[in-house]
Amino acid sequence: MVSLQSLHSSPPRSVCEYKASREGRFAWFLLTWHPEKNFVLEEIVAEIKLEILNSKVGSLSRLEIEKWMKQFFADLHWKLYGLLHKTELAEKGISLFFGVLYDNELYFVQFGRIFCLLTDNKKMRHIGRDWHNYQVQSLDGLQLLGLMDSDPVIKPQRVYIGSNQRLIVISGELAQKIFPSVDDPSAIETLIETYATEDNPLWLILEGKEELVKTKRRKLSRLQVTSIILIVLALLAALYMMVGNRILDQLVYKMRLSLKEEKTLHLEQIPTNLNINSENLKKYIDKLINLPARNISFSIAWSTELPYNVSLSPSFTLGTIYLVSQNRLSAYDKKSRQLLWTKMLEDDIRSTTVHQGMLILYLANQQIIGLNDEGNILWQQHLPTESITGDRFIPCIIKNSDDPRLDRSIMVIPSKRGISILDPVRGETISSLTFKHDLDALSVYDSFANCFYAVVGNAVLCVELKIVN
Repeated sequence: MVSLQSLHSSPPRSVCEYKASREGRFAWFLLTWHPEKNFVLEEIVAEIKLEILNSKVGSLSRLEIEKWMKQFFADLHWKLYGLLHKTELAEKGISLFFGVLYDNELYFVQFGRIFCLLTDNKKMRHIGRDWHNYQVQSLDGLQLLGLMDSDPVIKPQRVYIGSNQRLIVISGELAQKIFPSVDDPSAIETLIETYATEDNPLWLILEGKEELVKTKRRKLSRLQVTSIILIVLALLAALYMMVGNRILDQLVYKMRLSLKEEKTLHLEQIPTNLNINSENLKKYIDKLINLPARNISFSIAWSTELPYNVSLSPSFTLGTIYLVSQNRLSAYDKKSRQLLWTKMLEDDIRSTTVHQGMLILYLANQQIIGLNDEGNILWQQHLPTESITGDRFIPCIIKNSDDPRLDRSIMVIPSKRGISILDPVRGETISSLTFKHDLDALSVYDSFANCFYAVVGNAVLCVELKIVN
């Protein structure tokens, strides 16, 4: 199946219209673009849409659609030729894209300054007419619909939009701004949407989705059922020998969640016929049932000296740590701790955000910049308002979804000279770590590496979260 991810237009100079069936297996898309500002374009676009609606394109099959496109747009060309040559427009032709979608197959025609691109987040390729150097072509060479006093050359195209693929339909003017500077195909959509406030932008983005196929259930024989049970029991036995009583702990945890999530089991719930008199035993049982894990502590995995002062909390991706010192951005490899690259920005960096492997910087001069993992600028935009610098010492809640080793959430609290782990249910300090110097900044929790990155003095420290079950 194909879904609509994003669209944008600026009527009447650029228009994007579509109509889809209820089940989403059929749809048509209409895009028009014109460089001039004139109210007469509203009448022309309305006429094009009316012709499409009256054509009953929804009743056509895949076998009929290409023949229909050739005939329909040949007739539409002459109708637009008559309308446009009566106007005062300097360019008496229109850029147009029309596509008809059957499941994952898109049949389309294109005229003028509208182009198509197919990407799978790893590479990009143009579909149909190439957008390169279109701006130096003559009006005749652009093949604007309604311009020439001769029959147009209409070549319907077909493209299959596979799973996790995106088809981008975009105006040539916007394509010239975006595609030459794109190094990471996965960031195209984000980059395109930053041009929403530009003059006369036009785009349509369709994405292929994985289709869920229901398979017929096949009955198993008695021998197959018995074999499966024996294999499962053997695997469970082997797993139990490997991880100890962790399986039992997980079962108890899930039963506790089914009653009420994140709720402490009170001692009053223990049956009175157990006749427990020892206060020490009560405390032990309470801790055994309600603690997030049996042993939680911090340990410093490594430390690296820095020749500069850090001004923001560290940011990170799976393999890289980013440190900021005023207008200086440095990238370090997580494993080797070696400096990968350093980049000087035009003003101080106020905040950083990591999104889909791309580092987004907010500068003091109200600029927002997107960088790839090699430090290359993918895009740069001016912010309408000043960015807000976040607090570098915000307490952090770590849940089971952040670290599966935990049965319940814990709270990590930074202080002037260290960090502490607090049980938020019991209100007790589980563990703490004291640094030799003041804590300058602390990152959010790295769920992949199970650690924090702390800036202490002139060094960055990797503080691992040790959990023993």
